[in-house]
Amino acid sequence: MKQLGVAKENMYMDKASRKDIDRPQYQVLRVTIKEGDLIYMDDLDRLGRSYEDVIDEWKYIIRKLGADIVITSNAELFDNRKFKSMDDIGKLLEDQFLSMLAYVAEQEQTTPGGRDHNS
Repeated sequence: MKQLGVAKENMYMDKASRKDIDRPQYQVLRVTIKEGDLIYMDDLDRLGRSYEDVIDEWKYIIRKLGADIVITSNAELFDNRKFKSMDDIGKLLEDQFLSMLAYVAEQEQTTPGGRDHNS
């Protein structure tokens, strides 16, 4: 995050892994987000581990709050600013990519060998 120019006071990191969005630092981040903010996240699963949580959180942040999200592990696909410039077709493409990768994040949680299966 430092290489991206994110100031230390704007970094939120939860040490414990949880299956839901009820993580203390994520909740602090969530209530501080305002329109026009740019949020960098390591992975899509930081928004949640269930398909529904990821979709709901993404849409809450970008569509309701008016902030932008870049998922640094896959910025080519997940920098929502790219989709905004495409109007309705951009929203459709964003929703399709988001659905596919949210499904993958959920499967990593529930599949043997997935990142958090043994935690």
